[in-house]
Amino acid sequence: MSLRTRVLLFLFGFAMLPLLVAVVINLPLVLDRVELFYRQAFLQNLRADFSDLDTHLASRDEMIRLLVKLPEPGVVLGEGQSADNKRIDLARLKYTEWINRILGDQLDIVDILFLDQNGIARFWLSRDAETRLWKPTLEPPYLPAGDSINLVMRATTPAVLLTPVVVNENSDDLSRAMTLQLVSPLGPGEGKPTYGAVVMTVDIGGLVRRDPGTYWVHDDGRYLSAPGVPAREGTAFGDFPGLREQFSKRKLFMWEGDTGKTVIWVPLLRTENDRPLWVGRPVQDRPLRELRDALILRVLAIIFVLVIAIGIIARIVAARLERYGTELFKGIQRVVGKSEAVQFQWRGSPELRQLGENLSMLSQTHAQNLQELQGHTRALEESNRYKSEFLSNVSHELRTPLNSILLLSKLLVREDKGLSDEQRQQLRVIHEASVDLRGLIDNILDLSRIEAGRLLPSIEEVDLGVLLQELVDLMCPQFEEKGLKLELEILPAVTTRINTDPDKLKQILKNFLSNALKFTREGKVVLGLGPAREPFVVRLWVRDTGIGIPEDKQKLIFEAFKQADGSTRRRYGGTGLGLSISRELSQILCGRIEVESRPGTGAEFSLLLPADCGETPQPKTILAEHGDESLADSVSPEEPSADFSGRKALLVEQNIDVLLKFSKMLESWNIQVLAAGDEEEVRETLEDEPDIDIVLAGEHIMDWRRLAELVGGSMSKPVVMVGLSDNPQANGADVVLSPDINAHNLKLILQQQLRI
Repeated sequence: MSLRTRVLLFLFGFAMLPLLVAVVINLPLVLDRVELFYRQAFLQNLRADFSDLDTHLASRDEMIRLLVKLPEPGVVLGEGQSADNKRIDLARLKYTEWINRILGDQLDIVDILFLDQNGIARFWLSRDAETRLWKPTLEPPYLPAGDSINLVMRATTPAVLLTPVVVNENSDDLSRAMTLQLVSPLGPGEGKPTYGAVVMTVDIGGLVRRDPGTYWVHDDGRYLSAPGVPAREGTAFGDFPGLREQFSKRKLFMWEGDTGKTVIWVPLLRTENDRPLWVGRPVQDRPLRELRDALILRVLAIIFVLVIAIGIIARIVAARLERYGTELFKGIQRVVGKSEAVQFQWRGSPELRQLGENLSMLSQTHAQNLQELQGHTRALEESNRYKSEFLSNVSHELRTPLNSILLLSKLLVREDKGLSDEQRQQLRVIHEASVDLRGLIDNILDLSRIEAGRLLPSIEEVDLGVLLQELVDLMCPQFEEKGLKLELEILPAVTTRINTDPDKLKQILKNFLSNALKFTREGKVVLGLGPAREPFVVRLWVRDTGIGIPEDKQKLIFEAFKQADGSTRRRYGGTGLGLSISRELSQILCGRIEVESRPGTGAEFSLLLPADCGETPQPKTILAEHGDESLADSVSPEEPSADFSGRKALLVEQNIDVLLKFSKMLESWNIQVLAAGDEEEVRETLEDEPDIDIVLAGEHIMDWRRLAELVGGSMSKPVVMVGLSDNPQANGADVVLSPDINAHNLKLILQQQLRI
């Protein structure tokens, strides 16, 4: 995923995520609130519809109070002893005419009944179903159920009692299918004791018949069946799942079905068995759905517009950031890879311009410093080469007169005449000093030959037991002279015969023993032989009880002319060449040196060798450090000298020691060596010398894959890529070699890669 895409996604997500979270959190809440408000409004409308009944009953309450004040004459006249029936009948006839005038248009009042103080019906009027006129009937209207009459008779103040609703589902008269009664006492309003009661029957069936879509349901789930009411099949409990449980709570509730149907149920009226009559009004949610859909569409439209706007802005910002990132990446690549002075001319804020100027100054400084370092490196390389040649030449020149001094001093010491004892002692001092000086010169010459690749092994079968015993016999007098004990330890089940160079092996072990003798004051020194881990076969070690070596100095002691610290040379002498030469010799013998030591506890130097240096299989990677990696080079018993005349090699390395080492080895084999310190020099060399045969490059200079692309694009023939690294991963190279590889192994690898 590109940087631009990452930035674009980040900006887009950063802008859109809060918006989407707000919509996801708030939109459902808004929709729920809108739905709640709508249903509350619908419920208010429902209550307003049924509030007409309350208003109507209030008007009938006033009407019955009028009848209480003007009761029928029989109830009043019947109180005296001299009541005249004819007079009462005449009065009732006139009272009936008066009722027709007063209540003629009040069609919902269907019965009027007057009771005496004993609750016995004295006079009643009923509205004729056809003529709508009031007239007496043979049968009195039904009396209120329960204790309504008794409660009214015991009243001491004027009151109106509302009785439960009576539903007569078998009535043929619509006006008497669903009624309720108002009862009020006679007497208390006039300051008298109650002497009777008036009962008014009111038809409320019009409320049921007004809206055919309203559900009227008994408390047991049966639909109301009355004249003028649409007949419904089944039960409400079957049509509305869960209704039974809600009815048992006797509270208003909202029923919602799976299909989206919604009904508000209200326990509106109390029936004569003291159970409510439920009314259900379907909620017309189409306006709600339209409002909800419109709200969702508007929110989606707003989000869509914001997405487009944010996308455009994010794309512009991402493109600008990508441009800066690309310029920075390519510029840094040119600074690091080509050491060019790059100008970052950025426009924008002052901070951005200042950053571009600082980067430009940094690239210029880097390029200038690198050029100076390259020039200084070349000068140092040339100076070091001259010094090495001078040291080698001087050593050769010194060795001849030194041998003469050694021979002359030895001959003079043997003369019996003409020399005093003091003179003979002085000659012995001269002879011993000359021996030490010749040893130093030999070490310098060995190191020069090793660096030049001219110190080659002579492989033969060696009996290690015999070789070690000879070393012990040779070195034992020196240890005894210092009061130290030299022991030989050979572990059982160890291979004692290997193919190696006995002289170089002795030289390595002598250096180990000389160091042990030099740095051990008391105790003993052990020369040992034992088995080694794969791929080696034997391990030879020298363990002493000397001063020891700090862990941070254990790699330093293998460098030429270096010791653990400056006081070591002053106290114990030496040049610091012994271990450096030993390490190089161990690589020639296909082996490795390891050291284990702590200050004050002594040191143990180990030499690991294969069974046959001439037949060790050659892997792709050759390592020669002091870790667990093994040196497993493929070498043959051929002579180390070789002739690669006509071949050209390109060395890509900045380390002077590595350049000198490989230059000398390659030049000794008649290979023309070209050197480059960075990618720019590689390009220039390939342009000037298009016929390179082999490239040796350190991994810290440039990527091997990149180098292989440069070489492959410039060469018309296959070129062998050799990586110089302790890392065994090739990563673009044909073969990976350790920078410490010896000349013999390098020759074999070049012969294999160049098919010689």
